[in-house]
Amino acid sequence: MRWRRAGGLLMATALAVAAWPTAAQARETDPTFIDPRRRQLPATHRFRLGLELAYMRLSKAVDADSGKSQRFHYIPLMADFAYQAQFLKYVMVRPSLAMGTNVGNTLEAMPLVIHPQLHAGYQGALVGVAIGYGWFHPLINRKDVISASRGGLGEPVILNNHHIGGELSFTTRVDRGALSFILRGAGVRSHLQHFELDKRKSWRAMFTFNIGWYFGDGSKQRARQAQRRAERAAREQG
Repeated sequence: MRWRRAGGLLMATALAVAAWPTAAQARETDPTFIDPRRRQLPATHRFRLGLELAYMRLSKAVDADSGKSQRFHYIPLMADFAYQAQFLKYVMVRPSLAMGTNVGNTLEAMPLVIHPQLHAGYQGALVGVAIGYGWFHPLINRKDVISASRGGLGEPVILNNHHIGGELSFTTRVDRGALSFILRGAGVRSHLQHFELDKRKSWRAMFTFNIGWYFGDGSKQRARQAQRRAERAAREQG
């Protein structure tokens, strides 16, 4: 029994050793080959589809009769469409457009939002760090509206929102794409309106979590680049 186990182990080791030159040869000759033991750098062009959740703490209202107070929050949940370009090996630029609804207790005042952004920075095989600018505006805004279902006090609105901040991302390759997670923090300048408040330059923090999928693993791009190199070499020899 021991001899059988030892023979099986020797056979598996021999097969693994025999496969090493094959993998190395494929990596040299086949531009679409991906070695699962090594992390690949991001593709030059990638499309990303994500789900984004952001949070902002807004103003508080107080009922003059009862003394009851209510704090309001803005929590947009959006579908995020992005395109990322990679150049100089580790530098990336990513414009994006997010659209969605508000799931916070200011839903009735600001139900819909559109949110374009632009990020640029470092992107490695696993970790990315970037800075970004964005703007968003509630497509419908109704100042001091009261929720018909929840009741409570009048809700605030924030208009013409500009923000700048940073992001930390983690990306892992899965088969023919990549799963990515993004954490962001930003300072937002808003025009806040709430009862007698009318602050045109009101600053507050915004925190964002984004999970998304990058389509493609770059194999087609590497194949096209290898073909162009081969054609150029053939022209030079001819």
